[in-house]
Amino acid sequence: AVALGSWQLKDYLINFARSFIYTTALPEQAVAAIRQSYTIFPAMHDERKHLNELIHQFRAAQLKYEKADSYTPVQAVFIPGNDAVKHVAEYLQQNNLDVPPIVYPTVPKEKERLRILLHAFNTKEEVELLMNLLR
Repeated sequence: AVALGSWQLKDYLINFARSFIYTTALPEQAVAAIRQSYTIFPAMHDERKHLNELIHQFRAAQLKYEKADSYTPVQAVFIPGNDAVKHVAEYLQQNNLDVPPIVYPTVPKEKERLRILLHAFNTKEEVELLMNLLR
């Protein structure tokens, strides 16, 4: 889109137009990577199957924390309290697992969580380690 007007209008829009402030264009390299991924992803049948197995493995785990009901690679484990979820995330980090905490006010109070991103390059042993550390 284009907006034509005075410098005063331009300054106003830059500083107060929410749709402009929160919009960013992707760098050319990101667009090129996305375009290339469209040629790679259709052939990744084994990887998708493996990822679905990891999702099933994690969903079946009995943990001491509540899990989100997700059938996607993005899983969440609810650990109420900013300090508590940060403590568990640090514990996982010490065990070579990069699982970030999502804390209040990003999420509602008492709904703080670990954000677990499974991917096809995870091993079943890594997911088992994660589950054991959260039991």
